[in-house]
Amino acid sequence: MAISVGVLWVGRGFLIPLAITGLLFILSSALVEKIEHTNLFGWSPPAWLAQLLSVIVVIGTLMVLGLIVSSSADDVQNALPKYQERLLRLSEKLEAFLGPRIVAAVQEATKDIDVGAWVAAALGQLGGAASLLGLVALYLVFLVTERTAWIEKLPRLAATEQETRRTQKVLTRISDGVQQYMWVNAVTSAMSGVVAFAIFSWVGLDFASLLALTVFIAGFIPNIGAFIAIALPSLVAIIQFDSLTPFLIVLFGYGCADQFIANVIQPSMQGRSLNLSTFMVMVSLTFWATLWGGIGAFLAIPMMVVSMVIFAEFPATRWIAVLLSGDGQLKDSSDLDEQDQNAEPAQPGRSKNAKQAAFDAEMEQLRTEFEHRND
Repeated sequence: MAISVGVLWVGRGFLIPLAITGLLFILSSALVEKIEHTNLFGWSPPAWLAQLLSVIVVIGTLMVLGLIVSSSADDVQNALPKYQERLLRLSEKLEAFLGPRIVAAVQEATKDIDVGAWVAAALGQLGGAASLLGLVALYLVFLVTERTAWIEKLPRLAATEQETRRTQKVLTRISDGVQQYMWVNAVTSAMSGVVAFAIFSWVGLDFASLLALTVFIAGFIPNIGAFIAIALPSLVAIIQFDSLTPFLIVLFGYGCADQFIANVIQPSMQGRSLNLSTFMVMVSLTFWATLWGGIGAFLAIPMMVVSMVIFAEFPATRWIAVLLSGDGQLKDSSDLDEQDQNAEPAQPGRSKNAKQAAFDAEMEQLRTEFEHRND
């Protein structure tokens, strides 16, 4: 465990782009399925067109995010002196309203906080995020082009047919769980981001596009994401405007829309639960945020889903999966095998040996096709 944590920390610069690429690949696969099942006047897009469209959508989204981040960094840097001056005026108003003693106590408690250093660090992270998005986009293009090859590699990961079937079931469960989380959160976070951008632009809030992007990203952060999404724009509104009206519009206008999306639209899209413990979600959030920073918080839930599915497959680590789950009821590949056997109708004269023989013949045929394809 200690070695694994050390590798995650030391190799974070190399592992973070790969983790993001894997999640985007799963999300693009979900998009491919959505496009393939789209029916336009009796016509459904073929697989190659659905795959091409999904790549265009994902890469285009990454490019737009990169442009927003890179263009907003200079705007934040240029507006920083104005906001520092506004903070001084707000402190004077607070002193007149609350009294000099309370303001002096607050200043004494926060004198060691260097806001400028925080802003400079945030701007540096914005620049790094833009380059990270470029690397992720490059990874994703090459990974998607080999999508079929990676699917064909799966039967060769295990030495026996039984292990092959088990591996396929585990990978399917991981893909389904992460796909469900990523797809639902991507759609609902995009809704929140669009509503936020419309409200912020109507009010005249500075950095409206960057703040809307923050709302979109915060939608993937469990529990505290909603607080970040509403607190940051509200703080900017207080500092920017002399009147409280824009602040109230941002707070209640966007807040009500976000709560409607989170409590009405998202549950209806979510369907079945991921069966994750709320407390362990916070532990996972803290763990990954400590190791990988803000990106770790973004990846906390997908990494938790992957960990729970993998830990459930091994007796030595099953207890960890039980702790991560919401109710302790886990399903591993053996449970899925039993479900498949129970679901299959009984046929006269067909025994388990006959089923195994049919499976062996199917695997042998699959191997033969792979060998001919390689030749």
